[in-house]
Amino acid sequence: MAEDKGKPIVVAVDGSPPSWDAMETAISLARLMGRPIDVLHVVQLVKAGYFAFIDRHLQEEHQAQAQKILSEAVERGKKAGVEVRPHLSQSEKGSSEGIIDYLTKAGPVKFLVMGTHGHGFMARHLLGSVTERVLREVTHQGLPVPLLIVPAGTTPE
Repeated sequence: MAEDKGKPIVVAVDGSPPSWDAMETAISLARLMGRPIDVLHVVQLVKAGYFAFIDRHLQEEHQAQAQKILSEAVERGKKAGVEVRPHLSQSEKGSSEGIIDYLTKAGPVKFLVMGTHGHGFMARHLLGSVTERVLREVTHQGLPVPLLIVPAGTTPE
């Protein structure tokens, strides 16, 4: 059990309100458990396919947005007195693959916290496709990572 104390709580954020709810839940749990938070944002590598400068511009825009999101997460942690370690991941396949890749390489984690859904029209009505894929892959691959799915609109007290 002594080595268990060092396991971080991992939270995936995309900047959507449900992901910030997940971040706030992770902060509350980290304070209670005395653990650090590894906050993860995945940038999907998208190629426009026409000109290299368009691809580069899109990539720079996504990177800038990712840095803003991670900076906000670190700031929220500081305000709560919790250590937050930002991680930026890139994936050509999508956010769920980036999260799974991070979990397989990160070493032991206490658990992963995610919102029920992120950006997108259909995501507001169903369990988000990224959340659902991560849940399925963690189970399928037998990763020793418990998941905590935070319903949208919930904020810890």
